[in-house]
Amino acid sequence: MKRYTLYSGSYRFFSGVVLLLLNWHIASSQGGGYDALAIATALSFVPAVFVPPLVRFSPIAGGARMTAAGLAGVSLTLLLIAAGYDHVHVLVALNFVLWIFFFFLESTWEVWFNDEASGLDGATLRRHSSLTMTVNQVALMVGPLFAPLFTRVVSAQWVLVGCAVLFAGVAVLSLGSHRTETTAEQLEKEARPQGAGSLKALYLLAFLLIWPILGTFNFMLPLQALAHDQGMLTVGIMDMILGIGMAVAGTFLHRLTKSLGVGWVLTGAVGAVTAAIAVWLLLPAFGVPQMVAIFALGCAFGSLRVILRAEAASAFSPRQVGSIVANANACSLVLLAAVLAGGRLVPSLIWLAPFVLTLLLVLAFHRIRRAQGKSSGPIPTEVSV
Repeated sequence: MKRYTLYSGSYRFFSGVVLLLLNWHIASSQGGGYDALAIATALSFVPAVFVPPLVRFSPIAGGARMTAAGLAGVSLTLLLIAAGYDHVHVLVALNFVLWIFFFFLESTWEVWFNDEASGLDGATLRRHSSLTMTVNQVALMVGPLFAPLFTRVVSAQWVLVGCAVLFAGVAVLSLGSHRTETTAEQLEKEARPQGAGSLKALYLLAFLLIWPILGTFNFMLPLQALAHDQGMLTVGIMDMILGIGMAVAGTFLHRLTKSLGVGWVLTGAVGAVTAAIAVWLLLPAFGVPQMVAIFALGCAFGSLRVILRAEAASAFSPRQVGSIVANANACSLVLLAAVLAGGRLVPSLIWLAPFVLTLLLVLAFHRIRRAQGKSSGPIPTEVSV
């Protein structure tokens, strides 16, 4: 699990750098703006449709090796993006290719985590989920903050080349980890009653909301900054604050409590998001109030991701989790496209999208708990962390 935590954290850091550079360039360059960024964001979710068969029929065994293959693809694509960085249309097209590998990696990282988590008890599993999620969010929040700092030293193209080299390095190192779940353990999980189709569908619905929340947040942030005459550094800081909130949530679940009811986590998430929406509406100036609202969103979203990931790992085999995540990401394209289309009609309210989607994630998790209670009797009301 140590290698997984280190390598996944490195991946999140470099991804944060890359995503901010690309989104900001598309939004602010000549020929860019709302429409170009909306097209790039929507197209970035189209590759998710191709990922489920890639994960299901991949000839590569083990989450670590599948992850290494995806990282190699990201590295090669970034080199092409660096070469065509000055042409927005080329950048949008290559961004499409890049996201094929990003979505593939979203599934393979989960397969790898479940490989490592095989055989762990529920409490240990949740601790590892909290720890790895916290490390990943710290890395993801630091990455965007470093992006504008890097571009003050070298050009954005060379930053992308450097990220490509570092992705390749992580890919090589990942080949050293190849633990896979034993056949007996996998068959036991697949035979569990709670792995029924209805429960899988509910988990798919919950995971379906993850990327649209992140996608709409990363979409609206540059637009909000430009509308208030702010620069890329402001976007990096705001993105970092979301990551801080997610990291705080993971740390809280991992360190500060011995036992916490899932119901209390869900209630806290609803309260945090509702308060964040109120702050943004009452204090519309783009500054400290938005920082507070984004921090609250990060805390809510981060806590939901931790418990969702841990519960999925305890309910399904690694391949099943990978399949659920891949299919959810594929279906998320429809939701994202609908949100972006609605935002085009009312652009002043596009900031609201990630907050509302997070509330929907809470509702989805309520349905999961109810279904688990019906299929396997009363579920534990306490979450040990």
